[in-house]
Amino acid sequence: MALRRANGSRVLPSAPDVNPTRSSDYLIAHACFGCKKSWKMLPDEKSHVCPQCGQAVSIMGRSFKVPKKNDSEQWEKVRKLWEAGFRFYSYRSHPDVEPLPERLSEVDDFIVRNPGHPFRTSRQ
Repeated sequence: MALRRANGSRVLPSAPDVNPTRSSDYLIAHACFGCKKSWKMLPDEKSHVCPQCGQAVSIMGRSFKVPKKNDSEQWEKVRKLWEAGFRFYSYRSHPDVEPLPERLSEVDDFIVRNPGHPFRTSRQ
């Protein structure tokens, strides 16, 4: 092996280019309400677009659970919550807060009852 290294016929694999101060990218769920699909994307970019239809996608939060594409009721529930300013985060930091509603029929009452909910980023 030493002879092959010396004449150049033995190429040593290089170490991967790793930056020890940088961790893996922090991805946030984004959803397209038109296509009823979700992607995890970097949060630092200003305008993300849907890879399929080209419309702007909505930032949902790290704990967003994507409904099935054919579950129109759940997609409508998610859309209404998003339009009211709610985002989908972990309850670990807020264990005593009322959880987001399970059904579309509960959304309007939930929005009225929770004007200061910690997962509500804005009141629209």
